[in-house]
Amino acid sequence: MARGLKRICKSSLREGWPIYLLALLTFAAGIGVGCWGVRGLDSEQVKQLVLNLDQFMYQADKLMLDRSSMVRDTVTNNLIYIGIIYLLGLTVIGMPVVLALLFARGFSLGFTISFLTKEKAGEGIMLAFTSVVPQNVLLIPAILLASVAALSFSWLLIKRFLNSRLPVLPGLIGYHMLIVIVCCICIAAGLVEAYVTPELIKATATFLK
Repeated sequence: MARGLKRICKSSLREGWPIYLLALLTFAAGIGVGCWGVRGLDSEQVKQLVLNLDQFMYQADKLMLDRSSMVRDTVTNNLIYIGIIYLLGLTVIGMPVVLALLFARGFSLGFTISFLTKEKAGEGIMLAFTSVVPQNVLLIPAILLASVAALSFSWLLIKRFLNSRLPVLPGLIGYHMLIVIVCCICIAAGLVEAYVTPELIKATATFLK
Protein backbone atom coordinates (compact mmCIF):
# COMPACT_ATOMS: atom_id res chain seq x y z
CA MET A 1 0.00 0.00 0.00
CA ALA A 2 2.83 2.37 0.88
CA ARG A 3 4.47 1.69 -2.47
CA GLY A 4 1.19 2.29 -4.26
CA LEU A 5 0.69 5.61 -2.46
CA LYS A 6 4.25 6.64 -3.24
CA ARG A 7 3.70 5.79 -6.90
CA ILE A 8 0.49 7.83 -6.99
CA CYS A 9 2.25 10.83 -5.41
CA LYS A 10 5.10 10.65 -7.91
CA SER A 11 2.65 10.39 -10.79
CA SER A 12 0.66 13.34 -9.47
CA LEU A 13 3.78 15.49 -9.14
CA ARG A 14 5.00 14.50 -12.59
CA GLU A 15 1.71 15.18 -14.38
CA GLY A 16 0.39 18.07 -12.28
CA TRP A 17 3.55 20.00 -11.43
CA PRO A 18 2.29 23.20 -13.17
CA ILE A 19 -0.70 23.28 -10.79
CA TYR A 20 1.55 22.68 -7.77
CA LEU A 21 3.82 25.48 -8.97
CA LEU A 22 0.88 27.82 -9.58
CA ALA A 23 -0.49 27.21 -6.08
CA LEU A 24 2.89 27.74 -4.42
CA LEU A 25 3.59 30.91 -6.42
CA THR A 26 0.14 32.30 -5.61
CA PHE A 27 0.61 31.63 -1.90
CA ALA A 28 4.15 33.04 -1.97
CA ALA A 29 2.87 36.14 -3.79
CA GLY A 30 0.27 36.60 -1.07
CA ILE A 31 2.96 36.41 1.61
CA GLY A 32 5.11 38.90 -0.28
CA VAL A 33 2.28 41.39 -0.75
CA GLY A 34 1.30 40.95 2.90
CA CYS A 35 4.83 41.78 4.02
CA TRP A 36 4.88 44.80 1.72
CA GLY A 37 1.43 45.86 2.94
CA VAL A 38 2.79 46.55 6.42
CA ARG A 39 4.75 49.44 4.93
CA GLY A 40 1.50 50.97 3.72
CA LEU A 41 0.19 51.48 7.25
CA ASP A 42 0.25 55.06 8.49
CA SER A 43 1.69 55.98 11.87
CA GLU A 44 -1.71 56.12 13.59
CA GLN A 45 -2.66 52.64 12.38
CA VAL A 46 0.68 51.24 13.51
CA LYS A 47 0.35 52.96 16.89
CA GLN A 48 -3.14 51.54 17.44
CA LEU A 49 -2.15 48.02 16.41
CA VAL A 50 0.91 48.09 18.66
CA LEU A 51 -1.22 49.37 21.54
CA ASN A 52 -3.75 46.56 21.05
CA LEU A 53 -0.95 44.02 20.87
CA ASP A 54 0.69 45.35 24.05
CA GLN A 55 -2.62 45.22 25.92
CA PHE A 56 -3.24 41.68 24.78
CA MET A 57 0.23 40.51 25.78
CA TYR A 58 -0.07 42.21 29.18
CA GLN A 59 -3.26 40.27 29.91
CA ALA A 60 -2.39 37.06 28.04
CA ASP A 61 -1.07 35.13 31.04
CA LYS A 62 -4.28 35.93 32.97
CA LEU A 63 -6.80 34.94 30.33
CA MET A 64 -9.27 32.20 31.17
CA LEU A 65 -10.14 30.26 28.04
CA ASP A 66 -13.04 27.98 27.23
CA ARG A 67 -11.10 25.23 25.46
CA SER A 68 -14.11 23.33 24.20
CA SER A 69 -15.54 26.50 22.67
CA MET A 70 -12.18 27.34 21.08
CA VAL A 71 -11.89 23.88 19.58
CA ARG A 72 -15.40 24.10 18.20
CA ASP A 73 -14.85 27.55 16.69
CA THR A 74 -11.39 26.93 15.23
CA VAL A 75 -12.24 23.52 13.80
CA THR A 76 -15.50 24.84 12.36
CA ASN A 77 -13.75 27.81 10.73
CA ASN A 78 -11.05 25.57 9.27
CA LEU A 79 -13.57 23.08 7.89
CA ILE A 80 -15.74 25.83 6.42
CA TYR A 81 -12.69 27.24 4.63
CA ILE A 82 -11.77 23.82 3.24
CA GLY A 83 -15.43 23.18 2.38
CA ILE A 84 -15.52 26.34 0.27
CA ILE A 85 -12.37 25.27 -1.57
CA TYR A 86 -13.87 21.79 -2.05
CA LEU A 87 -17.08 23.15 -3.58
CA LEU A 88 -15.16 25.52 -5.83
CA GLY A 89 -13.11 22.58 -7.06
CA LEU A 90 -16.26 20.92 -8.36
CA THR A 91 -16.73 23.77 -10.82
CA VAL A 92 -14.59 25.18 -13.60
CA ILE A 93 -15.29 28.82 -12.74
CA GLY A 94 -14.08 28.21 -9.20
CA MET A 95 -10.39 28.04 -10.19
CA PRO A 96 -9.67 31.80 -9.93
CA VAL A 97 -11.58 31.98 -6.63
CA VAL A 98 -9.47 29.15 -5.18
CA LEU A 99 -6.35 31.06 -6.18
CA ALA A 100 -7.80 34.24 -4.63
CA LEU A 101 -8.44 32.42 -1.34
CA LEU A 102 -4.92 31.01 -1.39
CA PHE A 103 -3.49 34.48 -2.07
CA ALA A 104 -5.57 35.96 0.76
CA ARG A 105 -4.34 33.33 3.23
CA GLY A 106 -0.74 34.06 2.22
CA PHE A 107 -1.37 37.80 2.56
CA SER A 108 -2.78 37.37 6.07
CA LEU A 109 0.17 35.23 7.15
CA GLY A 110 2.76 37.52 5.59
CA PHE A 111 1.18 40.66 7.05
CA THR A 112 0.96 39.22 10.56
CA ILE A 113 4.51 37.90 10.70
CA SER A 114 5.96 41.00 9.05
CA PHE A 115 4.15 43.34 11.43
CA LEU A 116 5.24 41.43 14.51
CA THR A 117 8.89 41.24 13.48
CA LYS A 118 9.00 44.84 12.19
CA GLU A 119 7.40 46.52 15.21
CA LYS A 120 8.59 44.20 17.97
CA ALA A 121 11.95 42.96 16.63
CA GLY A 122 13.14 40.01 18.71
CA GLU A 123 9.97 39.96 20.77
CA GLY A 124 7.98 39.90 17.55
CA ILE A 125 9.88 36.89 16.31
CA MET A 126 9.06 35.06 19.54
CA LEU A 127 5.41 36.06 19.26
CA ALA A 128 5.26 34.92 15.63
CA PHE A 129 6.69 31.53 16.50
CA THR A 130 4.35 31.01 19.45
CA SER A 131 1.12 32.51 18.13
CA VAL A 132 1.25 31.95 14.37
CA VAL A 133 3.54 29.04 13.59
CA PRO A 134 2.19 26.11 15.70
CA GLN A 135 -1.21 25.64 14.05
CA ASN A 136 -0.04 26.84 10.65
CA VAL A 137 2.58 24.09 10.48
CA LEU A 138 -0.42 21.81 9.92
CA LEU A 139 -2.96 24.21 8.46
CA ILE A 140 -0.94 25.74 5.62
CA PRO A 141 0.08 22.39 4.05
CA ALA A 142 -3.55 21.27 4.38
CA ILE A 143 -4.82 24.39 2.62
CA LEU A 144 -2.20 24.02 -0.12
CA LEU A 145 -3.12 20.37 -0.60
CA ALA A 146 -6.85 21.18 -0.77
CA SER A 147 -6.20 24.02 -3.21
CA VAL A 148 -4.05 21.86 -5.47
CA ALA A 149 -6.67 19.09 -5.38
CA ALA A 150 -9.44 21.58 -6.23
CA LEU A 151 -7.45 23.14 -9.07
CA SER A 152 -6.52 19.71 -10.42
CA PHE A 153 -10.11 18.49 -10.44
CA SER A 154 -11.34 21.70 -12.06
CA TRP A 155 -8.69 21.22 -14.74
CA LEU A 156 -9.87 17.65 -15.19
CA LEU A 157 -13.40 18.95 -15.78
CA ILE A 158 -12.06 21.30 -18.45
CA LYS A 159 -10.27 18.43 -20.18
CA ARG A 160 -13.45 16.36 -19.87
CA PHE A 161 -15.36 19.11 -21.65
CA LEU A 162 -12.85 18.93 -24.51
CA ASN A 163 -12.77 15.11 -24.51
CA SER A 164 -16.02 13.42 -23.48
CA ARG A 165 -14.31 10.02 -23.25
CA LEU A 166 -11.99 11.13 -20.46
CA PRO A 167 -13.03 9.34 -17.22
CA VAL A 168 -13.92 11.62 -14.30
CA LEU A 169 -14.91 9.11 -11.61
CA PRO A 170 -11.34 8.08 -10.59
CA GLY A 171 -10.41 11.74 -10.22
CA LEU A 172 -13.58 12.45 -8.24
CA ILE A 173 -12.87 9.58 -5.84
CA GLY A 174 -9.27 10.73 -5.38
CA TYR A 175 -10.46 14.29 -4.84
CA HIS A 176 -12.82 13.22 -2.06
CA MET A 177 -10.14 11.10 -0.40
CA LEU A 178 -7.71 14.02 -0.35
CA ILE A 179 -10.33 16.36 1.09
CA VAL A 180 -11.08 13.87 3.87
CA ILE A 181 -7.35 13.74 4.71
CA VAL A 182 -7.18 17.54 4.64
CA CYS A 183 -10.17 17.80 6.99
CA CYS A 184 -8.44 15.49 9.46
CA ILE A 185 -5.32 17.69 9.35
CA CYS A 186 -7.48 20.79 9.87
CA ILE A 187 -9.08 19.22 12.94
CA ALA A 188 -5.60 18.53 14.32
CA ALA A 189 -4.62 22.16 13.58
CA GLY A 190 -7.69 23.33 15.48
CA LEU A 191 -6.70 21.25 18.49
CA VAL A 192 -3.19 22.72 18.40
CA GLU A 193 -4.61 26.26 18.16
CA ALA A 194 -6.92 25.67 21.12
CA TYR A 195 -4.65 23.72 23.47
CA VAL A 196 -1.02 24.38 22.48
CA THR A 197 -0.88 27.92 21.07
CA PRO A 198 -2.53 29.68 24.06
CA GLU A 199 -0.07 28.05 26.46
CA LEU A 200 2.86 29.13 24.30
CA ILE A 201 1.49 32.67 24.14
CA LYS A 202 1.07 32.76 27.93
CA ALA A 203 4.62 31.52 28.41
CA THR A 204 5.94 34.11 25.97
CA ALA A 205 3.95 36.91 27.61
CA THR A 206 5.31 35.95 31.03
CA PHE A 207 8.87 35.78 29.68
CA LEU A 208 8.65 39.17 27.99
CA LYS A 209 7.30 41.04 31.04
